[in-house]
Amino acid sequence: MARSKKQLGEILIAHRIITQQQLDDVLEDQRMNPRPLGKILIQRGLITEKLLLQALAAQKGVSAWHFDQDAPDPAAIEKLSDQVCRQYNVLPVRVQGDLLLVAMSNPDDIETIDLVRNLTGMRIEPVMAEEVRLFRKIEEVFSSDEAKRNAAKNVEGFVRQALKDFAGSSATYARLEKAVLTEEDTRPVVGLVNQIIQDAIEKRASDIHIEPQEDQIDVRLRIDGQLIPALVVPSALGPMLSTRIKILAGIDIVETRVPQDGRISAELGSREIDLRISVLPSYHGPRIVMRVLDKAYGVRKLDELGFDPGNYHLFRQLVEKPYGLFLVTGPTGSGKTTTLYAALNELKDGRNNIMTCEDPVEYLIAGVNQSQVNEKVGLTFATQLRAILRQDPDVVLVGEIRDRETAETAIRASMTGHMVLSTLHTNDAPSAVPRLLDMGIDPFLLSTSLVGVMSQRLLRVLCDDCKRESEPDDVDAEVLRSVFGAENVKSVWKPIGCPSCLNTGYKGRMAVHELMPVTPGVSKMIAERVSIESIREEATYYGYRTMQEDSLARILNGETSIQEAKRQIAFDTIERKTDRPSIKLAA
Repeated sequence: MARSKKQLGEILIAHRIITQQQLDDVLEDQRMNPRPLGKILIQRGLITEKLLLQALAAQKGVSAWHFDQDAPDPAAIEKLSDQVCRQYNVLPVRVQGDLLLVAMSNPDDIETIDLVRNLTGMRIEPVMAEEVRLFRKIEEVFSSDEAKRNAAKNVEGFVRQALKDFAGSSATYARLEKAVLTEEDTRPVVGLVNQIIQDAIEKRASDIHIEPQEDQIDVRLRIDGQLIPALVVPSALGPMLSTRIKILAGIDIVETRVPQDGRISAELGSREIDLRISVLPSYHGPRIVMRVLDKAYGVRKLDELGFDPGNYHLFRQLVEKPYGLFLVTGPTGSGKTTTLYAALNELKDGRNNIMTCEDPVEYLIAGVNQSQVNEKVGLTFATQLRAILRQDPDVVLVGEIRDRETAETAIRASMTGHMVLSTLHTNDAPSAVPRLLDMGIDPFLLSTSLVGVMSQRLLRVLCDDCKRESEPDDVDAEVLRSVFGAENVKSVWKPIGCPSCLNTGYKGRMAVHELMPVTPGVSKMIAERVSIESIREEATYYGYRTMQEDSLARILNGETSIQEAKRQIAFDTIERKTDRPSIKLAA
């Protein structure tokens, strides 16, 4: 079938629906605020949804199908099961001899067309329907009393068989059966998806991992930075599970070849929850990760982040400077953005202009002008930062310094009277200096703009209900002596595990920090490219102490354990040999 290659705008102009000037205005609007062209045209009242559908169908070289004018033929509907229609968002609408007309939102989806052809044994002609109306019509068609009973019977039979075939524990079976089969409507696994999300929120999970394996689907929750098994689902339910999540997130349910992203907004009682969805094709099916953003927690305050008094005082001194560059470093998931959000919340006073460029915007802060980068249209951190500097800002947050262009723009902004806050990926605070120099930043510019660097990690906090004080064993005593130089430590606290902490021994997390102020002495060393060791030594005279030292204080205070500190922070425990080992050759 020949398909037209004309652009949507060209088709609308050719049919005299809009003018060239109107199209140019809409394209300019789309460039400044990226969103679908048809949506902009409808919002401006230039076309109707019906005209848009006809134009899109003409673009694809197929006919349009309007459900408000043409009802689907019951004889056609019987050609496909409700499960297939829901999973692939298709609906047979007319039978013409051996030809079956099938309403689709994407008539170019050859794989789905081939699937329907194989299932029905008929020739298939796709017709184009608006995606949301198509979805609603499918629900309406299969939710009539008779269809609902048949669908419920088919779905329940399918799910029960899948559960019986699944070699899980009786407790797991009962939980799955309740979640899947007691939902009021007939849509499969709706209850299961709801239960997974609800469990994650109630257990304070930051991420939900849905991981298809060869013969099952593992569901794990990241709680306090650790992945904990939550549920095992039979693999037969995988397609329905992923389809349900995709529908909720507004993701194309037919596309399975490329990674996809989406977003879900949910409510749990009076709490608003945002879920960021990432779908990645894998060998056994789509792997889904849902990042949980609980708006009830919102932006934290600085005094809630676990600073020790010395670091807290020094941190405030540095971020409250009128201009300069301040960096927070650490790996992904170490709480860098949370710390900077807390700083912005402290800095805003109604008399200054605070602006951000982020990827993505995680939490909204009242009184702060936040914007998101969009690299697909060329809106990078550097591009957006240059635009922000024309908005008369006082404080600027750059989500991350990833390249030389962004680093140079941030440094020049800090040298022209702006306070710039940003993040960088390094293992400790002093390492931020060679990292930026390796990007090609001039040492003199860096030395005159950088006011401070803080590195941090998140350590799990021992559960107050079950932690136990005991004398350190030989291994712990050696770590305390060799790493921390702490002799004769009489007692440390250890995790035990109880229902309150889900038997992990930990509940909640706190940050440990190392904060390096850039004093005149440190600034001179940066300009002269002095070694990191010398910079670190110089900074110790102005309050700098390592994360290892900060974590030791938390261990001795009973806030965390030696094992947890070793899990997150690198300790130099390799002893230097007095003699070089000789090489022994085999006989």
